[in-house]
Amino acid sequence: MTDRKRACRLIAEALCAGLMFWSFGMGPAAGILAPAGLTACGAERDTQAGAETELETDTETDLETEAGEEPDLRFHPTIRSHFRYASGQQSGEELLAQITYPEIHIPQEETRFSALSSALSRYNSEKEASYLEALKTLAESAKAIHQSGNMDISCSQICETRIARADHTAFSIVENESDYQGGVHGYYGKGGVTYDSGSGQLLAFSDVVRDCDAAAARVVQKLSQEYPALSSPPEKEKLASSMKQRDAGQDQPGLFHWYLTSIGVNLVFPPYTLGSYAEGQQEIQLSFEEDPGLFHPRYSQIPETFVVPFDRDTGIWADVTGDGAVDRIAVGGDMDETGAYRNLTVSVNDQALTLSDFPYYSTELYLIRSNASYQIYVFCRSDNDYQILKVFSIGNGAPVELTPPPAAEGRPDPYNLGVRLIEMDDRNETAEVGQSGSYERAYRDETNALTDPGSMLLSTRMDDMSTYQAYKAYTAGAGYPVSSDLYYQADADRIRLTLKQAAEFETVSENGEQTGEVSYPEGTVFTILRTDGAGTVDLKPEAEGDEIARVSGDFSDWPQQVNGFELETLFDGTVFAG
Repeated sequence: MTDRKRACRLIAEALCAGLMFWSFGMGPAAGILAPAGLTACGAERDTQAGAETELETDTETDLETEAGEEPDLRFHPTIRSHFRYASGQQSGEELLAQITYPEIHIPQEETRFSALSSALSRYNSEKEASYLEALKTLAESAKAIHQSGNMDISCSQICETRIARADHTAFSIVENESDYQGGVHGYYGKGGVTYDSGSGQLLAFSDVVRDCDAAAARVVQKLSQEYPALSSPPEKEKLASSMKQRDAGQDQPGLFHWYLTSIGVNLVFPPYTLGSYAEGQQEIQLSFEEDPGLFHPRYSQIPETFVVPFDRDTGIWADVTGDGAVDRIAVGGDMDETGAYRNLTVSVNDQALTLSDFPYYSTELYLIRSNASYQIYVFCRSDNDYQILKVFSIGNGAPVELTPPPAAEGRPDPYNLGVRLIEMDDRNETAEVGQSGSYERAYRDETNALTDPGSMLLSTRMDDMSTYQAYKAYTAGAGYPVSSDLYYQADADRIRLTLKQAAEFETVSENGEQTGEVSYPEGTVFTILRTDGAGTVDLKPEAEGDEIARVSGDFSDWPQQVNGFELETLFDGTVFAG
């Protein structure tokens, strides 16, 4: 990247962004819970800054005088998902309602980017408050339905998030929300919440797009091309007016939601906005490559490496062939009567590759650029929640399936967007919510968002001494992810292995060098720290101390062998999944 382009990516953190609220309850979608909908929680408007605050980023000259020289910085967010259920009985039977809502953090960057960290804390707090209130309302609605004799109905409000962009310039969250309160069908929608990473200010659409009139004309054109049968296409003037609003929570609600990626801005028109419910929602991408003049330079400089998530319904546009024109990239498949997909098709423009007889239930898709090459990562969820990663090279204009490295052979899911269960309430008595007769259960999990091609935390299932997920840090090369880590770090804190007899184990340092041998008495409790996946497992004694105990064995057959003993004769507390 040239010095001029690098300078254009950075400005002083004192520059502020305007704020924009998006309301989820648009159109005649009866029953949607507006307080818990697609609202930019945690980003309360700075009234002193005012709606007329303008970002001083209109010219590259301004940016060059403000910016310093600094490499592109990628953030590494975590997404914690909260699951809560309200039941009519303490036993958990008679499910009334359920909610799912996110909690997002930037643990590695929170000190340096404290304003953004504070904005995310507000987002988390307000999201939690609105969803907990929604749970009470949903539970009461379900009770009324049950009292009418329909005991099979439960109500829900679900928000699932992905990180569309996370760097030192902008941080953008994609929210996929759904709502059901009985009736013929529920409601769903996709929206975004985007912050300036330096100031922590919530960005309005016009903070990123500087020519809203031209942008509106471009969107109308793209809608006519990609959705030619729309029953109510937008009027250009009305759309431009909506784009210029500083706050979509005004009397005239915004026509669309939006989010920001490393290669463009995506606009989403919720159901009922441009057509009937059956026509669904529509999504359009405005590309930095295709229409560079529409955008403020601060947010539209394409980095040398990036990760961009996308959906199978909409695909993604990027110049992956290097001919100066954006290419249409799509992933799809044919669904059978059971709801499973039986094949996987990846296409670039009119060039398609289909993997036949490949069953899966859902996909999570990413466009990745690294080392001047493009890949599509397709994480397919299969039986027993296994994730199978398929990687396709697309740089020559035709998709090519790449071959996994030999180290991945024999593992059901060697590259997994691992989810860590961090808290679970499985008690028989749980908290009462709402009016009498509703009881709540809750648990939560956490995953690392895929945002940085140079640092991707992926997991695999391990069955070494127990069943658990174990993680390595990977980088995106020209093919499958590669890792220089010697060990998989085990997510196995809940597994406690207790010696059933005294045993002597080798001890090692953090880097794996032998430090001696220690005799451990019967009853010593260990947790699984790490494994090389090839017959070596490192254990951490529960008692205070810095030593790491190393055991070796054959974990490929049953019964497993550890240091010359059968596993079950040496340790109690092992946990295996089928």
